[in-house]
Amino acid sequence: MSSHEQQVHVVLTTTQDGQDCVALTLGDAGERTLVLTPGQARDLANNLIAAVNRAEVKANLKVSHNLWRRAGESRPRLQPAG
Repeated sequence: MSSHEQQVHVVLTTTQDGQDCVALTLGDAGERTLVLTPGQARDLANNLIAAVNRAEVKANLKVSHNLWRRAGESRPRLQPAG
């Protein structure tokens, strides 16, 4: 994975046969374009959101000091579900 940021452009386009599609272009010069149906674009968006949420939770768990029990505390700070 490259350390430099790339521009990502998302546009709604229409194919020659009149079908709507979503074009995802990476790079300022339009080097790479991925054309998706609306359903494929929705699935990609949902998967991206889920992956970002997992990454954010993982990052927050690494730095959150609130999840550790205080020394000498007799009961857990987070009660079990149920």
